[in-house]
Amino acid sequence: MRLRWVWPWAALWFCAFPAIGQERALTMDEALALASERGAGVIRAAGRIEEARARQEQAGRRFQESPALEVNGGYRRAEDDFFDFEAALTQDLDAGRQRAARLAGSRASVERAEAELAEARRLLARDVGAAFVRARVAGDRVGFLARSRAAADELLTSTERRSEEGEATALELNRSRIAAARARAEQGAAEAARDAGLSELKALLGLPPGESLTLRGDLARPPLELERLLAGLDRRPDLRALAAELREAEAEIRLGQALARPDWGVRGGLAREEGAEIVTAGVVVTLPVHRRGRETIAVGQARADAIRRSLEAVRAAAEAEVRGRSAALARQLEAVRELESAALPALDDNESLAQKSFEAGEIDLGELLLLRREILEARLVYLERLLDAALTRVELEAAAGALP
Repeated sequence: MRLRWVWPWAALWFCAFPAIGQERALTMDEALALASERGAGVIRAAGRIEEARARQEQAGRRFQESPALEVNGGYRRAEDDFFDFEAALTQDLDAGRQRAARLAGSRASVERAEAELAEARRLLARDVGAAFVRARVAGDRVGFLARSRAAADELLTSTERRSEEGEATALELNRSRIAAARARAEQGAAEAARDAGLSELKALLGLPPGESLTLRGDLARPPLELERLLAGLDRRPDLRALAAELREAEAEIRLGQALARPDWGVRGGLAREEGAEIVTAGVVVTLPVHRRGRETIAVGQARADAIRRSLEAVRAAAEAEVRGRSAALARQLEAVRELESAALPALDDNESLAQKSFEAGEIDLGELLLLRREILEARLVYLERLLDAALTRVELEAAAGALP
């Protein structure tokens, strides 16, 4: 009877939490797409866009100041006492030049906030790409070391059996035990590095700590064309943010120039004097005697000059970085291809030949262990070269603004 009540709740639990116990498989592109909306910096940058748009709405309003109401009243001493009063409503009208400058500045502010959001995504994508590559290579390293450990354990078992039969010396037995212990320790260290890399990647992607993650995909991808990267360099988000900030400064200069012109408004009033009511209307002109926009112009010009120099410096540094990383990536990929074509195919053959030679008595245990160490080191060198090339590609695409 109790089971009849338990199984519906169990089914509801597994339907509500389908991801528990499941494994997520990710490629590099999928990881980058997943990270684009999850980073804390991305969320903050997205919020600043809404702030800039709210300011833009305020800047576009025709009336920037609220109307001012003035009321005066008092008794006139005469044969007949009169209560005289005067009420006036004044509304400043926004000058067209000032409004246009404010609108230009607010539009540039929105564009800068949007570029800063893209820059936050670019930096997050760079970090995610680097973490993905490190974790992916760490997983391959675990695979190589697990294979080495299996061979070492098998050799230890064989040596222990031969020792019991009196065919192996104590030195050979000790060397086999040391080799097996070393293989186990190296595999454990590699697994710890892999788990740390996966934890870092899951933290960047905003995934729950308990979710299992598998990385897939080819890391030795060909590089993008240098000319194509350089052609799209001006679309890099931080450069677009500086360009938008420059337009803000230029709009500030135009606003200062507009402040040097008179402001005007309208005024309407109602008064009563000696029992007679008077309706008035007029124009209010504010003369730019003290507030002439000089400080606004000076601040805007200083800011614009600094941004122009910064934009040129950042653009030049970005181009140099792209060219340098592109050249480095080409050489690193050559090293990877050399190892793939010349070294890796021979490693499996050498491993098999060494085992057969040992079993045939052509080489001793020390030579077998030395050959296996050389084979393992060659495989690990290949992973290091692959890691260098993959990290350089991530940095290159991030420097060129080409990451998704």
